[in-house]
Amino acid sequence: MLDKLKPTIAVLDSGIGGISVLNSLISKFKTGNYIYYADNLFMPYGTRTKRNIKNRVDYLIRLLKEKYMADIIIIACNTASSSIDIRNYKNVYVMQFNSKDKYLATNLTKENRPDLDVIVDRTLATLIEQHIDDDKLIRKLVKQHVGKYKLLKLNKLVLGCTHYELVGNLFKEFCPNTEIEFNSENLVNTIDFVPDNNNLTIKVLMSRDSNRYHNKIMKLIRR
Repeated sequence: MLDKLKPTIAVLDSGIGGISVLNSLISKFKTGNYIYYADNLFMPYGTRTKRNIKNRVDYLIRLLKEKYMADIIIIACNTASSSIDIRNYKNVYVMQFNSKDKYLATNLTKENRPDLDVIVDRTLATLIEQHIDDDKLIRKLVKQHVGKYKLLKLNKLVLGCTHYELVGNLFKEFCPNTEIEFNSENLVNTIDFVPDNNNLTIKVLMSRDSNRYHNKIMKLIRR
């Protein structure tokens, strides 16, 4: 049974994208005990097989529960969320999908969820991961992808990769007449717990240690 007073919430993603989920949690609850786990050794998930991702997520869930005592685990990755069966886990949350919406997402998300209307992108998540610190280049990349996929013509688009959400303001800027929805917000709305009323603690973990990468993550977290 969860300790409702001070649960430890682990947010898991292949890289920096899941920070958008962590930031949404902080915005909603203000305080809490969080672990952010970036599986940067295996990034990007979107180029791997469903079996490979499922096995990796299985391992990381056990690691976060047994070694780091996580009470709740949030899979902050649309590709990973579409690759696992949530019924096999306890106190694990995944991204939510609606077959009525149109998504911009990875090829593997489309393969795993053929019921979804997906515009498949194979490169942008990795480019955001690599160049998030270069504002000018990121603007150029997002604008190029908006044109490439004709996103200006859409009435609504769900960003089906948390990496895209990190630059969601640019999608909104370049698609002023398109309703841009963040899929992480749909996930965070399903989560409820009683956080510590006094403290906000964040522990950052990585599968490949790097001070530079750690600093990149910390710069993106909004406190």
